[in-house]
Amino acid sequence: MKVLLLTPQLPYPPHQGTSLRNFHIIRGLVQACEVSLLSFLEAGQAISEKTAPLTKLCKTIATVPVPQRTMGKRLQQLLSTRRPDMAHRLFSQPFNIKLLQLLQAESFDIVQIEGIEMARYLPVIRHASPRSKIVFDDHNAETELQRRNFLTDLRQPRRWVAAAYSAEQVRRLRRFERWVCQQADWITAVSH
Repeated sequence: MKVLLLTPQLPYPPHQGTSLRNFHIIRGLVQACEVSLLSFLEAGQAISEKTAPLTKLCKTIATVPVPQRTMGKRLQQLLSTRRPDMAHRLFSQPFNIKLLQLLQAESFDIVQIEGIEMARYLPVIRHASPRSKIVFDDHNAETELQRRNFLTDLRQPRRWVAAAYSAEQVRRLRRFERWVCQQADWITAVSH
């Protein structure tokens, strides 16, 4: 079985929550699957001998630099779209192009999306690889986290602007999370 994993950051070294989790997902998958990885790279990161444990596990690793978003761009997206901020965070044309290239070069049984910030690529996968099953791995209940931010900020008058932002994000995230879950073939979530 061939799996393409889309991750918001390179899962090596596995030093924090998301990278730790994704590295061990890859380690588990390679026991029964051929795994390819498409990931964002932070500034200063590179595939090198330091990432050898990851390169040994994956058939291919493709990377794209993390998109840079200014506060002005975030504000423009907030005012001009109905998507939550999280949906814009890691959407980039270079990643989109690389994803299309991978999907055209190889037939994947499963494409696994790691986190809501990667979910905007779901339509690209559906269109370019309609036979691939899409797994959405929801790392957090983002709507609930944003709702809690709203309630916390609402209690402090000096944080009311942040509360208004969170209230709007709750509405947008609820709709977006529902859409992602309806579009994916399978959903996994790990929380405590």
